[in-house]
Order: sequence, then structure tokens, then C-alpha cells
Amino acid sequence: MIDKTLSVICQLIRLLLVTFITSNAWVSSALASDHERTVIVDTSRQDNGHGQHGPQDTVQLSTQQIREAFADVRDDAKVQDTAGTVAVNYWYANGAFTNQWSNSSGSGEVTGQWRAENNQRCILFESGLPTRIGEEVCAPVYRRGASYLSLNPDGSIHGIHTLSPIGSR
Repeated sequence: MIDKTLSVICQLIRLLLVTFITSNAWVSSALASDHERTVIVDTSRQDNGHGQHGPQDTVQLSTQQIREAFADVRDDAKVQDTAGTVAVNYWYANGAFTNQWSNSSGSGEVTGQWRAENNQRCILFESGLPTRIGEEVCAPVYRRGASYLSLNPDGSIHGIHTLSPIGSR
């Protein structure tokens, strides 16, 4: 009887999480286990109200919009892949980027190149992540109000970004 009650409670919690996340996709996917994260991502990537499939209440940026939004800006990011990770990125119009990240486990710096192509931002890692040096990752970027959402190639939310011109802080 207790097992059945716990099972029902877990199902209700999952339902509440899915409902909350589909209306507020910015909530960290780190709250869920890998299995639950897959369910949440699948349900949150429905039609976003603009005829596109992406996070709820967002607009996908075009190649040109990505270039314009991320040229010569400071990006204060809340990384969703690892709970509690924050990053400050500098995206330069010449295609270079730097990233300083930190969380309760440590901190580091990553450098590389970025470009926009096929309505996606592509990042080529050059230093800071030894197992990913030389790897290029491309994924769409979405805007929700004044924030931007970057996605992982699997469609899960990688980061929530607040952009400001370099030197404005």
C-alpha cells in the first residue's frame, strides 16, 4: 500500500513539474533525474506559439539575429546543465569568445570561436575543456523577453543569457 501511495505521489509530482516547466521552461532541468529530464524536455519543446518547436513563449533567432545579438557583448549566463553554475561570457564580433564559469565544485575558463549558420550558433572549443578541444557544437538560440535561451544539440536548455554591451558594467 505504501509503495502504491508513493508511486501515485511521484506521478503527481512529475505531472506538476511538467505543467510548471511547459509554462516556465527556464526552470533548471537539473531538478529532474535523467529519465525525468527527457520527459520534461520532450513536453516543453512543443509549438512555442510562433509556429516553431522550441521552449514555450520563445522566438527562435535567425542566423543574422544571432550574429547581431552576440557581437561584442557580455553575457551573464545561468547554466542549466549543472545546477548552480553561473558563467560570464564575452562574445566578440570577430568570432572569438571567452567564458569564465563557477559552481560549488570549482571554476574555470574556456576559450574558442563562434559563428552563426543555419539559424544556429556554433561554438568551437579551443581551450579549457580538454576533452572537447576541437569539437564544434551547433544549436538554435531563442529569445524570451529580454533573455536568450541557448539549447544543447538534444534540445534541452543549456543556458539562460542576459546580454549587455561590453564595457557597460
